Amino acid sequence: MTVEINAHLPADTRQATSAAVTEVVDGLRGSQILAIATAVRAMVADGHEVCNLTVGDFKPAEFPVPNKLVKETQSALERGETNYPPSDGLPVLRQAIADLYKRDLGLDYGPGGVVVCSGARPVLYGTWRLFTNPGDKTVSFLPAWNVGYYAHLCQTDHHFIRTSPETNFFPTVEQVREAVKGARLLVMNSPLNPTGTVIEPEVLRGIAEAIVEENRSRGDAPPCMLMWDAVYWQLTKDEYPFYSPVQLVPEIAPYVVHIDAISKGFAATGMRVGWAVLPPYLQPKMKALIGHMGAWAGRPEQLATAALLNDTDAVAEYNRWIKNEIDARLDTLYAGIMEMKSQGLPVDAIEPQGAIYLSFRVNIEGRTNESIRAMLLEEAGMAVVPFQAFDLNEDSGWFRISIGAVGTEEIKPLLERLGATIRGAVKSA
Repeated sequence: MTVEINAHLPADTRQATSAAVTEVVDGLRGSQILAIATAVRAMVADGHEVCNLTVGDFKPAEFPVPNKLVKETQSALERGETNYPPSDGLPVLRQAIADLYKRDLGLDYGPGGVVVCSGARPVLYGTWRLFTNPGDKTVSFLPAWNVGYYAHLCQTDHHFIRTSPETNFFPTVEQVREAVKGARLLVMNSPLNPTGTVIEPEVLRGIAEAIVEENRSRGDAPPCMLMWDAVYWQLTKDEYPFYSPVQLVPEIAPYVVHIDAISKGFAATGMRVGWAVLPPYLQPKMKALIGHMGAWAGRPEQLATAALLNDTDAVAEYNRWIKNEIDARLDTLYAGIMEMKSQGLPVDAIEPQGAIYLSFRVNIEGRTNESIRAMLLEEAGMAVVPFQAFDLNEDSGWFRISIGAVGTEEIKPLLERLGATIRGAVKSA
């Protein structure tokens, strides 16, 4: 007998859902970025020409993962490496990650300071769970990726602090010094998603010193922890080097959790290998969280990641290649937009600094971000994400451009369409 499930469901599924699930889950919003990406896919399926600059992912045809990662994964599968890994990651991978941080960043955490999981998100969420209770003060800075969802899930008293393009969309030391008072968790990300900007070392130094000072003033009270989301750290331009706050202010080490993965630096978003690098005294608690979540990376992928990270030549070669490919796209887009600006069109951008993103502004009087986004999509075939999707809930005219899914040959015709669309909008305004 086959049971037709839909025949037995309530007529008003929305009301039934609200009654069945918790208030926290019922109030959880879906990702605006993914909603826009879904609409773009539908347009493409209908035959429209769209340059998709929305999702922070990579098109494998444009950005293949390192060959060594592929071969080592296949080899591990062929050897039958399909059992459960340890809940905090295979020792060989934890050692490889520790070696990477020591070799490239000068941070010696050892394998006892590493927890491996299925991508960056489990340890990101785990950091919230480790340090916050409902009602605790938490802080992040606008715009930023997905922080609001985690604050909602953990029911914290979350404070969004607005930044500006004049400060590269990062907070000032003074803002942090004020915001850190009474906070349990600060969330920061550099290179920054959505802006593609990198924090200045002296600003980061001042922020780290402010956190250390605050924690010293608390005595035996719980400290303020810093979640340092560094998943794009390998993708900075040479003139904008990455720094960990621990490099600049070693005294902050007990309070920093680094979030990292192969997702961005190696374009391996779907292989789901991520990790936290954190003070060893916290490692067992993060391990327990990840273990109970069951958020383990696959054993073959872990072994392949270890082999890749231990091959310094392969890592360096891939890093040079992917940064050149990213720069070829971001720099061309930036130059084209700035050329339009020089012609008097109401557009602007911030020079690319890191990650796969470009901050792009269209400032047409009387137009909202949503109306501009729709115009760019429908008339220029340009799909971008407004900063509202990153909790900056104002019509600032700023958008995120993501280049991971486009080829270099798509950019010139896109810029031509964009220029024509903006000129038409200005004339009709």
